[in-house]
Amino acid sequence: MILYTMMPQDLVFPPEEQQQSAGQMMVNYKGVPVLAEQVDAMNYQIIRVMSTDPSHYLNTDCSPGTKISLS
Repeated sequence: MILYTMMPQDLVFPPEEQQQSAGQMMVNYKGVPVLAEQVDAMNYQIIRVMSTDPSHYLNTDCSPGTKISLS
């Protein structure tokens, strides 16, 4: 794709801010890097799969919305 514009690149493609809220953390669950949100003391819910391996997205144990326990 070619974009012809006089606007600065920062306005067209704003930098992504990588802010995680207070209850979120990066977790390596069963060998798959995921972003998880803390539900209670030891339980988390997967928000996003952060892997670049396509087979990790097919793993139903690591799909978004799955509740996991980190002990």
